Amino acid sequence: MSLLDAMNELKQKGFNPKEGKEYNPYEPIPDDTYLMSFDNVTHNAKGDRDFLMLTFSVIQGEYEGRQESIFPSLAQTKANGDPMPNSVIARSISEIQIIGETLDNPVPDKCFAFENETEAYDAIAEALQPACGKVLKVTIKTTPNKKNPQYPFRNYTFEKQEQPNVADAKDTFNGTGDTIDINDDDLPF
Repeated sequence: MSLLDAMNELKQKGFNPKEGKEYNPYEPIPDDTYLMSFDNVTHNAKGDRDFLMLTFSVIQGEYEGRQESIFPSLAQTKANGDPMPNSVIARSISEIQIIGETLDNPVPDKCFAFENETEAYDAIAEALQPACGKVLKVTIKTTPNKKNPQYPFRNYTFEKQEQPNVADAKDTFNGTGDTIDINDDDLPF
């Protein structure tokens, strides 16, 4: 990307320096309902903690191209070593299974039948991988976070969406009879 490309992107996004607000492409997508594609599921690690990341992209409307990542946690202990409440883990499991069902790609219960979250994250990532590229409606609704008001909770509702028709890619040369066999003697080097 050149400087001119970056400037054009700013203008296209409605940036106005007179307003005094810096352009931030990572600002959270506002509360609303969006048509999104499920882009990726990965099991990552940061420091001594691992996590599951589900990535979605808005595919229509004003925020087209913007991404939303969800991090459902199956950690059995908090960062301070205290046990994680079962209700928190159960909510994450339900969210993961709802996403799978919404994408017509169910996440089986066996993906959660492990002693630790690391193995579960691997199983979930493998189970959801075939759903990448599918489309769904995602409603985002933020609620206040009493402990950290600067980080409101982002709540999601997922709805099935009819999948777009994808054209079959066919080999235009297959079956034409116009084939050439090439061997090493035909190559100039």
